[in-house]
Amino acid sequence: MSDLPGFTLPSVFDNPKGWGPSTSQPTINYKDIPYVPFSKGDKVNRVANWFTSSDGRDQRDGRGGRGKQGRDGSQQTYGSNAASTFVYQAEEDEQSFSLVDNRGAALKKIGVRAVHGERTRGGRGGGSAGGMQRLGHAGGRGGGKFAGGSGGFRRRYGGWRDFGRDQHRRLASVKPTDEWQLMQEIEFSRMADLSFSVGDVKELGTYGKVGVYDHAYDRVTSRLERPLKTVGTVRYNVTASEDPVLAKIASTSNEVKVFATDAVVALLMASTVSFSAWDIVVNRVGDKLFLDKRDGGPVDFPPVNENATEPPPEASDKTGSINSAPMLALESRDIVRNYIKQITGKASIDLEHANPFNEGASDADKTADDNAYRYRVFDLSARADGSDDEADAPANDSGERCFMAVRTEIDGVIAAGAQKQRQLFIRALTQHDINATGAGNAFDWRAKLDTQRAAVIAIENKNNGSKLARWAFQAVLADADQIRLGFVARASPRDRTRHGILGFQSYVPADMLAQLKLSEFKAWGIVKAIVDMCLQLDEGRYVIMRDPNRSVICLYSVPPGTFENDDAEDAPLSAPATDNADF
Repeated sequence: MSDLPGFTLPSVFDNPKGWGPSTSQPTINYKDIPYVPFSKGDKVNRVANWFTSSDGRDQRDGRGGRGKQGRDGSQQTYGSNAASTFVYQAEEDEQSFSLVDNRGAALKKIGVRAVHGERTRGGRGGGSAGGMQRLGHAGGRGGGKFAGGSGGFRRRYGGWRDFGRDQHRRLASVKPTDEWQLMQEIEFSRMADLSFSVGDVKELGTYGKVGVYDHAYDRVTSRLERPLKTVGTVRYNVTASEDPVLAKIASTSNEVKVFATDAVVALLMASTVSFSAWDIVVNRVGDKLFLDKRDGGPVDFPPVNENATEPPPEASDKTGSINSAPMLALESRDIVRNYIKQITGKASIDLEHANPFNEGASDADKTADDNAYRYRVFDLSARADGSDDEADAPANDSGERCFMAVRTEIDGVIAAGAQKQRQLFIRALTQHDINATGAGNAFDWRAKLDTQRAAVIAIENKNNGSKLARWAFQAVLADADQIRLGFVARASPRDRTRHGILGFQSYVPADMLAQLKLSEFKAWGIVKAIVDMCLQLDEGRYVIMRDPNRSVICLYSVPPGTFENDDAEDAPLSAPATDNADF
């Protein structure tokens, strides 16, 4: 019997840390065989992957998404995370080798192209026939006002590219000269936490004649539009230092130290929500302080769409476009005056005293002031622990109390009974051209005011937040019972002389402040801080102005004769030169 062949067991080299050969195994026999190290915890679903590209990247389908293999994330390909291991690496330098292409260069496609998913005719196209797009604008899914390019959605709400767009550069209300000395800058952030509660308010009387509200205008709607009449009315807006009543108080009272008009005080109250530039002239005469305005300045002409994302263009040329910021401000001022006279001109009531600006004028005088005023004194004295006692701590370091006399306006009354009349503060919002620059993406009032009033008011609160805040604070200063806001639009977008009354909205002043998210206490805190700062100044003339492009209020010391003989052309933002009285 022959011997059986022998069998010798080979040496087994275990690799407890991976699938490949162990480090102790001789590599002479496997020198040229590549392998990929894997962990024993890897789940093997495929032995080989014939779909993975040689560069290891996922294949994608023609629609821009992942292919079938890329979408199936649950099936991990065996060796897919190291596909580049077996890629051939060129050992020689092949950079000098190139192919010569003798074909003609392909023309770059320009012009228009169709948008996928749109109809060629009559569908939700991108604004042109056949669902084509304009040159240079990328298309989007859908069409109509939601299409890409310059479609309605991006025009109304803006796009992500608008985030880094340069902000609108605003012009200063008055340009400081080399003779002006900057004394202090106050950031809006420092005024945000100010708060103050005024003490008792003293009434000094009412002056002039006030109109009675005509209830026929309660039935005015966009369908029952009424034309706005240009009536012969005069409404003076005299500054505080030239007011005869305030001048008399300054000469006879030692307690009242500060004098201002409601427009100036309201401007300070709403300073933190303002965007356009404005200025206030501070006259320090002895121990008295007069907060004045410049004739033809921003106080006389509240801007239109000041808070809009893209406000109306500002131009120093007074004969510029009718939709520029100065011309819109002038148009708005005239509309407000005509609107007040029209809805309260049916009857009038004499107040306690005669109009202080009509002394020596006859009833037939066409230059007589038609406005009604209410003079009030506010106590700005600081109190300990918020007490209302008049004997508490004084306002300033000199040990004197601080009182401020303010002239407010009464625009109309509503007969609520035999003994009481409800006082009105009347203003009007205006709409010029919804397609013009600076329209603020507003709705067409004639089409939306009756059906979407809340949306219209929300847009106006956004675009004209500063102006509405000033009006609300003026109503609070006058202690008005109700605010009446009229909606007045142009009869034609290109005609600034003809307008129509489309409706109104009434508010209680406190409710309007709440809707605008404003606080009366914080507003008085700003006034209190600025008054205390000005009371510490030496005798002379100063200017408080809002920086046009920074959230900062600047205090300048100016020469005594500044603004006394200036023309309206010196102020870039002011409207065309006019007198205080308009006929």
